[in-house]
Amino acid sequence: MLRRTLATNSAALAPRVAAWVRTMASHQLLVEPPQALLKPLCVPSRLLLGPGPSNMGPRVLAAGGLQMIGHMHKEMFQIMDEIKQGIQYV
Repeated sequence: MLRRTLATNSAALAPRVAAWVRTMASHQLLVEPPQALLKPLCVPSRLLLGPGPSNMGPRVLAAGGLQMIGHMHKEMFQIMDEIKQGIQYV
């Protein structure tokens, strides 16, 4: 069953990886994966108040998933110009 699942899902992978998955799927696995790997990971929500890691707000978490821009993108130059104008104003 695992081999069939890997072979079926390999079409969605990059061609190079898909070929590797097909090759590996053709070999019989002698060891079944641990059941813990097949279950979703549940991380409880905690309120961290000590020094060290702290909780992030929803806006920060959402921003972390956005596409990043590099230091040479035109949008970054615009942001830097706005920062310079703000500093000059102060």
